Amino acid sequence: MKHTQRGIALITAMLVTALAAIAATAVLVSANNGIRRASTLIDGERAWWYAQGLESWTRRILARDLEKNGAIDSLDEDWAQPLDYLPVEQGAVRGKIIDLTGRFNLNNLASTQTAKYQKQLLRLFQNIKGLDPATAQPLAAAIIDWIDADQIPSGAGGAENTDYQSLPLPYRAANQPMASPTELLAIKGMTPQIYQRIAPFVCTLPLTGGKVATKINVNTAPQEVLLSLSATVDRGKIDSFIIKRLKEPAKTVQELQQPPDNTLPADVTPDMVDVRSQFFLMTAEALIGSGRAALYSVIQRAGGSAPQVIARSLDTE
Repeated sequence: MKHTQRGIALITAMLVTALAAIAATAVLVSANNGIRRASTLIDGERAWWYAQGLESWTRRILARDLEKNGAIDSLDEDWAQPLDYLPVEQGAVRGKIIDLTGRFNLNNLASTQTAKYQKQLLRLFQNIKGLDPATAQPLAAAIIDWIDADQIPSGAGGAENTDYQSLPLPYRAANQPMASPTELLAIKGMTPQIYQRIAPFVCTLPLTGGKVATKINVNTAPQEVLLSLSATVDRGKIDSFIIKRLKEPAKTVQELQQPPDNTLPADVTPDMVDVRSQFFLMTAEALIGSGRAALYSVIQRAGGSAPQVIARSLDTE
């Protein structure tokens, strides 16, 4: 009997010890998880401040560029050089500045010259590599309907409220200028794959006075955008200009419409193109410890005023 009692006592002691070990392990694991969470939050906060620092740096770069090279903006300037990797304490940052004035402004479809920019958008889609030409017309029509204020479909492929409200998850067309190019993903006929093709060539900028279309900087616009300016643009001349502008950017639009090159045809009017830029997109990413922050800022540099952030989005981990 005594042996049995001693055996039970021994087993009880072992169980108590095991439970104590399990409890201690659970407390230790919970404490370690709490430390890691706190560390990640701290790293994420530091990454956010580094990203904000890059935004301030970008504004200073653009302000200095305006003082130094105010007459033109081109891809050989300091602002156009990407920051691939800059080591900082416990991490690194990287970023770049994109000239949004070199892209087609989708909100120009809501300007006083809607018809002209409808044709340009269609030409742009037809020039984008990897985009099925058959999708160009219906997509352009659906984008126009998303922005215009009426409820009349713009030809084949157009879409207004009746089309979107019949979806399993119904919603309405915006019927106003776009706030972000990502709105394209809500438009009839758009897919993530098509969006990835289109995104590098379009932007959504505010219109001056609410109705005056923005211009395209010929010194920074990609080939596809330059070709969309007119149905009579010569692709060979555009390609030659793109190579030449890396070292000799155009100083005026007029020189591109004069002999001997005549790079731009006469129907590319002064209200469509420029050699200066007003809107820029900064993309910055900070990787600090286990934290990450990506900041996307649209910066407007108007006249002699200091560059201002007019839109911002944040992606953190």
